[in-house]
Amino acid sequence: MAKSVCIERIGEISWRELTPTDDYKPTRQEEIDHGTRVVTRHFGDPKEGEIETRAVCGAVCTHEVSLFTGELTHPRYPMIPGHEAVHQVTRVGRGVTHLKEGDYCAACWYMGQWAERVIGPADVAYKLPDTMDDFAHWVVEPVASIVNAGQYMEIKPGMKVLLIGTGFMGLLMTQMLRGYPMAQFVCADLKPSSLKKAGRCGAWETLLIGSDEGEDRLKVWGPGHFDAVVECTGSQGGMDLAVQMCGMAGSIYLFGWHRTPRMLDFKLGHLRGQRLIHTTPATDTGRLYERYWPMTIEMMQSGVFDLSLLVSHKYEAAHIARCMADSVKREDGFIKSVFYLSDKRGTT
Repeated sequence: MAKSVCIERIGEISWRELTPTDDYKPTRQEEIDHGTRVVTRHFGDPKEGEIETRAVCGAVCTHEVSLFTGELTHPRYPMIPGHEAVHQVTRVGRGVTHLKEGDYCAACWYMGQWAERVIGPADVAYKLPDTMDDFAHWVVEPVASIVNAGQYMEIKPGMKVLLIGTGFMGLLMTQMLRGYPMAQFVCADLKPSSLKKAGRCGAWETLLIGSDEGEDRLKVWGPGHFDAVVECTGSQGGMDLAVQMCGMAGSIYLFGWHRTPRMLDFKLGHLRGQRLIHTTPATDTGRLYERYWPMTIEMMQSGVFDLSLLVSHKYEAAHIARCMADSVKREDGFIKSVFYLSDKRGTT
């Protein structure tokens, strides 16, 4: 019998056998109300244009953390979460030619991926390399979000760029931006351990927010020093610093997920002519965000992105409760957590 990770209710998560009642398709209104789109199911046969897979590795995103804590909710509990995973194809439906049984793939499916049996549309599932040192290093979805964000950024040669927030997504952003022909590239964060990691990921300079040295450097640069600011914290403090340090006719690229209302200094923003631009995957919905997945996989293969530097915590699926608890606490040194649904951790 196939097993799955399930959020049984807010604050309770388990690893157990799937039951037919676990499959649930929200109504369109429920999807709108809860921000949850589900394109997967776990019972039946793959139909034309579909594949059946088993997840071998899942990665915990802030989205799943928020569903677990109740900051976001789902139309019904228990629920099968997960939108970041590595899968192995177990069956293919009629008309599917780009994947075959045994292939490993990443799928741009919404929710329901943390299971040993998942059925979903094949046209947004993409083959991964036959050889992978560790499945945890091939979770494509968050990386594709960064590649998508890059399409909305106008970072031109010679610009001075500030990136605020070097958590997991901020570090992926650092790996992408490090090769741009900038005049200055500074990564800022509150945590020394995160800034140390940012240096390994390609930050040209790092700034410890709140430290005496950091405050002195901000004074030397002066307000409005940067041509572009990439905000990856999703916090009020991150937004305040972005507005403070973004210069005349500069751009603030919003990538961090702000879950509560924010106060912005629009007087200063008006006087400087700052542009605030959302760069989340939702920005690209009408243009089919999943089109960036094949190029993202190529960029991961070529070394632009290296998740081996970023996955800090690994677990077995049986220990999903501890995995989620650590993902909620995010103690110093925590960057990203993954768990394995398979005995094999790679294909080498």
